[in-house]
Amino acid sequence: MNTVLGFTFLQQIRSKTYIITTVIIALILAALSAGALFISEMFIGKEAPTDIDYVYVSDSSVLSGIDYNVMHSSENELYKDIVFVNSQGDIHEAVKEASERSGHAVAIEVTDDEKTGFNIKVVKPEGFLGEKKSPDNLADFIDENLHYVIYEKSSLTDVQKTELLKNISIKMSVIGEEGASEDEEMIKNIIPAFFGVFLYMLLCIYGQNISRCVVLEKDSKMMEMMLVATKPYSLIFGKIFGIYFAALLQLAVWIISLAAGIGAGMSMTESVSGEILRFLEGFIENGGFSFVASVLSIAALLIGFLLYVSLAAFVGTFASKTEEVNSYYGIYTMIVVFSWMIPYINGLNGNDHVLGIIRFIPFTAPFTVPADILLGNINTLYGCISILLMLVSTSIIVFIAAKIYKAFVLYRGNPPKFKDVIRTLKKES
Repeated sequence: MNTVLGFTFLQQIRSKTYIITTVIIALILAALSAGALFISEMFIGKEAPTDIDYVYVSDSSVLSGIDYNVMHSSENELYKDIVFVNSQGDIHEAVKEASERSGHAVAIEVTDDEKTGFNIKVVKPEGFLGEKKSPDNLADFIDENLHYVIYEKSSLTDVQKTELLKNISIKMSVIGEEGASEDEEMIKNIIPAFFGVFLYMLLCIYGQNISRCVVLEKDSKMMEMMLVATKPYSLIFGKIFGIYFAALLQLAVWIISLAAGIGAGMSMTESVSGEILRFLEGFIENGGFSFVASVLSIAALLIGFLLYVSLAAFVGTFASKTEEVNSYYGIYTMIVVFSWMIPYINGLNGNDHVLGIIRFIPFTAPFTVPADILLGNINTLYGCISILLMLVSTSIIVFIAAKIYKAFVLYRGNPPKFKDVIRTLKKES
């Protein structure tokens, strides 16, 4: 078996299609992951800087007379050096004062209306030397921090103001269950979907290749020569695990490329990377992504992938020529699609009773259990039981595939029907 395994493995990784696909997808993953973080930094990252030094305020609203420098109470360090000066005249007087101050001063007009609330207009005086986007950035800063001015206008005590400025943390829970924050709920929805789509894509990429590889030598004169050197059982086992390890190698390269892209993106994005790290730290502190859960999750994913690799090989054993693989491959595709869709639809409906069942069905478990273990939705014992069931099912499928392969290894003629296969297996046993 080792000889066939090594030969199949090397044949896979040395093919031009394998090498080109591995390299191109690795580069795409690295570029997309780094680019996504970089773009996120541009749109939702740190506040845009400004080179404005003075802002003259013409305020005709109910906030008139309040010192706008209270907005420095925010955590935005980029605007700490701006000095807000209350103008005694209208907006025209404020603009005049700004123009006389420096080339980096602007004026703002604050008004209020019963329908629209507070309205703020930033006006650049003639001869303004600052960057073109600076006034827009200043407007965003004022829009996000005007509440400090509103609180100053109110008759609230310092303690009450502090209470109002506290961050709001929203948690959702059901009676008898531990509450979860919005971020935790989001990641608990995203990760299962990611695992399901990820495994489904792997099965689509490798499924037909495995089925074809199993039957490859059947329609050539090489089979008789191969049977002299090795046994049918060794052939099927070697082919299954040879392709499986080649797929894992390709997958490892892609994961490393994805991690490298994320690492490069985080090194270029201070704000987004900080938010990601803080979020992960908080999630880990609440029991997510533990070491044991991570190991079991990876094991469940790999064994689930092996289960479907074995199923694809099982389907391929029915064909006597490569042209016949497509007629049997539809069965494999149907099983994959239904096994993926059932957990996905159930996730949308949120039926916990159905979820408790599909976690222990070998064909649906690979699409749910890895994420459930990682997130702590099921305990270690249930996770191990599900993994064991997948492993036993994989062994049974591989054993039956080997029996069929041995029985029909030299078969020529019309594609065998299932009843013919069963009859032949009974005779063999």
